[in-house]
Amino acid sequence: MSVDNRFMIKRLQGLEEMFVSFAQTTRMPFVECDEETFDDQVYLFADEDDAKNWAREYGEKNIPLTTVKVGKDQMLMVYTSFHLMGVNRVVFHNGAGFSYLPLDQIVSLKHPEGAKDGFPGKNDTLQLTMIYFLQELRRPGQDPQDPDRRRRLQEMEQEMMANLVRSQYIMAIDVSKVEGEFDPKKHGQDIQIPYVKNGEGEIYQPLFSDMWEFQKFNRNNTSKFRVVTAPFKGLLPSLIKDAKGYILNPAGVSLVLLRDRLKVMGEQSEGNRD
Repeated sequence: MSVDNRFMIKRLQGLEEMFVSFAQTTRMPFVECDEETFDDQVYLFADEDDAKNWAREYGEKNIPLTTVKVGKDQMLMVYTSFHLMGVNRVVFHNGAGFSYLPLDQIVSLKHPEGAKDGFPGKNDTLQLTMIYFLQELRRPGQDPQDPDRRRRLQEMEQEMMANLVRSQYIMAIDVSKVEGEFDPKKHGQDIQIPYVKNGEGEIYQPLFSDMWEFQKFNRNNTSKFRVVTAPFKGLLPSLIKDAKGYILNPAGVSLVLLRDRLKVMGEQSEGNRD
């Protein structure tokens, strides 16, 4: 049975501001898979108090959420981010109750900026599996010995790892000391690799699943950064000497990929091909 969503979609599109539920565990919009339809959905609210009350209910289930206000001028960017995360449905609370709206009927996705010349402008399958895994892994107040949860996490991790191995990635390089025009095909240029440090002083090399994540990291539009692509098998050889590993999407889910783990995943991937 089809549902006419046009009125509610116009109501949503006409808002001057809306409120989005974010997961504190990932710093990304909270995503939930509908148990009956299997839609991957996010939650939007017309009223801030409704959003906060709903977040409070989820907090009681040890799912910590925060409410983010989105103005009219930011809405297109937010809807685009939903597409890039692999979301296909929006659950909209209009003050009286929830409506379930297909995302592509609200805003269709344009070709992502930077999605040319082999650069992944979209990596939604990987994004979605990382979000689901880390939302559950980082969920507070859980029994680490619970066999059902451990099995569920293992299944999520295996799906995520399969997507990690299949994906193409973006790396940032600093070309501020390169003399003349930077040529990615030319060796011996004086390039530098940016890195980030955690609270213990450990060094990690930033890595990005798509151009959207790189742009979030490079939000000040630092002109010295250029991007290159690498398949999974190229990650370990490209890791700088002092880094413990990569931090994938540091402005988003911040998934740590340790050097030793990359080696094991690479060996397992090669073994599966034999």
